[in-house]
Amino acid sequence: MGKNKDASHDEHRPNVALYLKVFGALMVLTFVTVAISKVHLPRPQAIALGVFVALVKASLVGAIFMHLWGEAKLIHKMLWVTVACGAILVVNIIDFSLLAGKVTSPMAVADQHPGGHGAAPASEHKAGHH
Repeated sequence: MGKNKDASHDEHRPNVALYLKVFGALMVLTFVTVAISKVHLPRPQAIALGVFVALVKASLVGAIFMHLWGEAKLIHKMLWVTVACGAILVVNIIDFSLLAGKVTSPMAVADQHPGGHGAAPASEHKAGHH
């Protein structure tokens, strides 16, 4: 009976070698993130790469350190739902970063207001009519 107790206890011992490998991978991925920030990529590509690296790092932490690797199938399905919702949010962020320059450029704003190039600001315009 003592052997069974020791065997079940060994099953719950932390796998230090695996933890050190994951720690090393997290350190390498952190350096990759820094390298991505130093390389002058277009903003959407830099964001996409950064988010991808962060997703890999978060997956490693969740799977190994939070012990989600051996969880039930329902937990895995719920995690995939969470990943899908996160991806939808990230796609919106990248889409906004592509459109933000076009929407907020001075010419785009001026084109939305008739006579906007030489016209006085609205506060001065209203003051002149009082």
